[in-house]
Amino acid sequence: MSSKKAREENGEFVIEGMRNCTDAAAEQKASGRVEITAVYYTARAMEKYSAALPTELLTGLDDSIKYELSPDLAEKLADSENGQGVFVTAKRLDKIFCADTIISDGKYLVVDNIQDPGNLGTLIRTADAVGVSGVILTGNCCDLYNPKVVRAAMGSIARVDVFIDNDFEKVVSVFGKAGIVNVASVISGGTDITSFDFDRPCAVYIGNEGRGMPPEHIAACDEKITIAMKGRINSLNAGAAATIILWEMFR
Repeated sequence: MSSKKAREENGEFVIEGMRNCTDAAAEQKASGRVEITAVYYTARAMEKYSAALPTELLTGLDDSIKYELSPDLAEKLADSENGQGVFVTAKRLDKIFCADTIISDGKYLVVDNIQDPGNLGTLIRTADAVGVSGVILTGNCCDLYNPKVVRAAMGSIARVDVFIDNDFEKVVSVFGKAGIVNVASVISGGTDITSFDFDRPCAVYIGNEGRGMPPEHIAACDEKITIAMKGRINSLNAGAAATIILWEMFR
């Protein structure tokens, strides 16, 4: 399942690394949000993580879904250099975005056409840290299950409600009808985030790394916010901007 097509056809994705895999197992045991379909590990990984791998990952799983890998195969499967030799496959986690699956008094992060997998993973991890009600991927973002996204999210992908809906107008409409304010983040011309009223149900939109949000998407939102900057730059990395906004949103 190294390709997006394979992931979509199987309805599963791969989680790599001891920490991320044990986080997924913990979430499966605690809440049932994750459904692990198989575990793969090398003999070296079993030896190296003997204090944690058997108890935190393998305990409670049926023996029929546990597989030992050769070092060569594990190296080929690894998406990162110096892989740890531990992988799990799990059922897709994204949810259907509609009026029935959102919280009317919630606070959401909407990512619009984010293309960098590392940025998307960071955004999901930050959303988990502050406690957003959910993250919506719209405008043809990069694949949620890209290994780099999963790795950068570091377990948060299993804890945050993530929705995928490429129909931007639908996302705005569903939130609007639920009484949730649609808020576009823009480089300039918006209300300073330090004076914006976040004490209400709202959905903050973060745009593409290089282009930001398209003008028509900004116009579709109810309000605009801006991060005031005193230095010589005029914009921030999408992950950095979202972190600042989300912290202010939940302050």
